[in-house]
Amino acid sequence: MTKVNFKETQRYDNKLIPLLLGLIGVVTMVRGTSLLIAPEPKIWGAIFLFSVAAAIGGLIWWLTQLKLKVVVTEKNVKFKLSPLHEKKHSISWEEIDKCAIVRTSEVAQWGGGNITFNHEKRYSLTGRNGLSIRTRAGELFFIGCTDLTRLQETLNKMSIGS
Repeated sequence: MTKVNFKETQRYDNKLIPLLLGLIGVVTMVRGTSLLIAPEPKIWGAIFLFSVAAAIGGLIWWLTQLKLKVVVTEKNVKFKLSPLHEKKHSISWEEIDKCAIVRTSEVAQWGGGNITFNHEKRYSLTGRNGLSIRTRAGELFFIGCTDLTRLQETLNKMSIGS
């Protein structure tokens, strides 16, 4: 069994987006109810609005289920973004050409400087903070992490990274 050197689990923690979606859902349901109790009810319009409200509720539930698990061992880096991935993804250290810790301030994340078009596969719930990996095959990965200090210490102990 391989020793786990670093392990982290993240959840979607943005409170503003679900709150705004919830408000839109409530307004949609109120409007649908007003269509039903009007002197001349518009049933199809109400059904459509209730369907939109249900879809918004489903989207809020899905956002609350998002979870990213990251594990760094002596052999590989494993990650799984649930519920999008059915199984864990693994990149062995032999496949990795270069890896580096990326630290981006909260303000810089909103500035657009983190937008790239280099076909990088991103797995993050924490913005642009985490582990950037380039494989020997030329694939680029970005795996988000919140505890960058501990991740850096782990990579230093393993004599990996820059």
